[in-house]
Amino acid sequence: MTPNFSDITYFIEVAQCKNISRASERLGITQPSVSAAVKRLEDSLGTILLIRSRSGVQLTKAGSELASKGRVLLQSWEQLSSEIKKRENEVSGRYIIGCHPSVALYSLPHFLPQLMQQHANLEIELTHDLSRKITEQVIRYEVDFGVVVNPIEHPDLVIKPLCSDEVSFWVTKKSSSTQCLDPNKGILICDLNLNQVKKLLADLKRRKMGVQRIVHSSNLEVICDLTASGLGVGILPQRVATRIPSHQLKRLTPDLPVFKDKICLVYRADAQKTHGGKVIAEAIKNSFF
Repeated sequence: MTPNFSDITYFIEVAQCKNISRASERLGITQPSVSAAVKRLEDSLGTILLIRSRSGVQLTKAGSELASKGRVLLQSWEQLSSEIKKRENEVSGRYIIGCHPSVALYSLPHFLPQLMQQHANLEIELTHDLSRKITEQVIRYEVDFGVVVNPIEHPDLVIKPLCSDEVSFWVTKKSSSTQCLDPNKGILICDLNLNQVKKLLADLKRRKMGVQRIVHSSNLEVICDLTASGLGVGILPQRVATRIPSHQLKRLTPDLPVFKDKICLVYRADAQKTHGGKVIAEAIKNSFF
């Protein structure tokens, strides 16, 4: 059997007492248990550690070295164990939060400043990508918490709904000539990689509606600004379209298709059992409205 920290502890007690029987009494265990611990250490190291006699035991050179360095090893282990236990009960250390850049703009300011101000030993790293990729990174233990849109159920994930949103067609209050769904002159501005956009465009096609041209951008804030400039009809989540009031965006018409989004907090329960993880999860959940 492989020796363990208890075996080293027992051996160090024997080295101090120079007697296996006395060491067993001080440790509160049986003498055979102490002898078995010493035997495991000797078998593992491939050398004799104790020379036994009627009067007690003597340490070999290997035994003396193990007793000396074993004490240092146990002290280091106790210090490490204490630090880890302390961290487990404090809000400290480094955590990675992932979300789409647009989700970050309307969510992070509501909880991150207060969280960082309240916990001086907390370190946060932010990473941004499509929600489905952030979710995959959470599953692979690469990201601690994800604030994602429409996550797919997964057996390893805890999914906590935070708020809802709606993706629809937006224009300025003073719409330009190209801000329309007209196959002869209309311009559409959208991120063609988003599932919401794909489904809305498919719905338009079924209604036999369309535009003359499409401007593709992977940045929702760029789409929002271009829509505000009058370039064309923007496909945007409501939280993005209304984040900057001066843009004065409005929905094109109420009868157009709408895609309903669900924004959720996702994390692995097996990876977020510390006090810090629980505090961060609560801070995120409580920040949404």
